[in-house]
Amino acid sequence: MLGLLFPRVIDNRFRGQWLGFWLLAPVLVLKIGIAFGSILTPRQANAADAIDLATFSQAALRDQMTSTALLGLLHLCIGLICVLAMIRYRAMVPLIYLWLVFEFLGRRTILGLYPIERTPGTSSGSIINLVLIAMLAVGLALSIWRRRDARDGERA
Repeated sequence: MLGLLFPRVIDNRFRGQWLGFWLLAPVLVLKIGIAFGSILTPRQANAADAIDLATFSQAALRDQMTSTALLGLLHLCIGLICVLAMIRYRAMVPLIYLWLVFEFLGRRTILGLYPIERTPGTSSGSIINLVLIAMLAVGLALSIWRRRDARDGERA
């Protein structure tokens, strides 16, 4: 398992279950889409997270929108590195899953330490995040579950 998470050689051979590999594609489409939305329309991105921007002063609103757009750029860069791994460095896919799970759980931890006041009710962002973490957990498990043909090929 550790050999799949931290491969000695980062080549284009994916050794986990193929469903784990292909499950990363919709995750990345979703993450990159969210990133573009945060960059292009930061006001709507904040609304998806149930942040009431009407209570902000003009300066605070501008700062919040700038922060949202900058965070979107960061997530776009992360997503593009993940796409590169899927296309050219498939041996890194299990590590990419681990990285994305760590990033997601780290954000949740920071939001627990420094909570943001939100409007009542369930936001669309929280539903999407639950779907994303479920997909990441399943994808990570499948990507570190070595395929039978991958095991046989390494013995020969």
